[in-house]
Amino acid sequence: MLNMLRFVWIGVFLSAICGAQKPNFFIVTDMEGVGGVNNADEQLLPGQRRYDESRKLLVGEINAAIKGLFEAGAGRVVIWDGHDGSRSLSIADIDPAAELIQGRPTPANYYLQDRLYDGILFVGQHAMAGARNGVLAHSQSFSVERISLNGRSVGEIGQVAAIAGYFHTPVIMLAGDQAACDELLEIQPKAETVAVKRGAGKASSVSLSHEEARKRIQEAARRAATRAGQFTPWSVENPVELKFEFKDKAQSPDRVYRGKTVLEAFEAWLGK
Repeated sequence: MLNMLRFVWIGVFLSAICGAQKPNFFIVTDMEGVGGVNNADEQLLPGQRRYDESRKLLVGEINAAIKGLFEAGAGRVVIWDGHDGSRSLSIADIDPAAELIQGRPTPANYYLQDRLYDGILFVGQHAMAGARNGVLAHSQSFSVERISLNGRSVGEIGQVAAIAGYFHTPVIMLAGDQAACDELLEIQPKAETVAVKRGAGKASSVSLSHEEARKRIQEAARRAATRAGQFTPWSVENPVELKFEFKDKAQSPDRVYRGKTVLEAFEAWLGK
């Protein structure tokens, strides 16, 4: 009996160790980069004619990424509702194996801590303001002309990657329009990307079917998670200058925020 109990406790101990070693992942979501979404007047905000359709498409892509991560052996998957003030998703729609962060205001650390996650993934992500062939491309707001970090143009992809890098966490995957995929690859050339759509004119896009998009996202998330240890976090040189340039200079003059680190610069911007 004593030997049997000893083996049982060893098994429990080993299981605990293995569980602790499973990688954890953080998914940042948006809506403008979702396949089939291309109209700002009908698809992005509550009350618009096709908003519920956009939410359904976004949830489908998110759950595909979650499934791929757990297939690769993820221990924990956390989703951040990153569209429209963090109020676009419902916990009832998210894969029950994952967790969901919602709430305002967004903290300067983007809910990250040092090495808390093994990788960051984007789902539904759009490209930065002014991106060539970008679909609904913008940087934080359609009123912003350019955002830069130490003189380098960045959109929301670069902002998240910079904060993640401060916390020694790499971005490993993105699903969005082709311009957004290209934008991430400039920062993280090894990243997995899924172009669920591409620009096809001033206000048009060509999208994969939702079924095909989910399939590719699931596969890409699984591949990214499997090789998460191969990625290097993006590091921004200190000190840091974060600059916002607006389209209407008369109404909104340029704003500059500085810090000894990228986190301090973001804290200055967000007032935290």
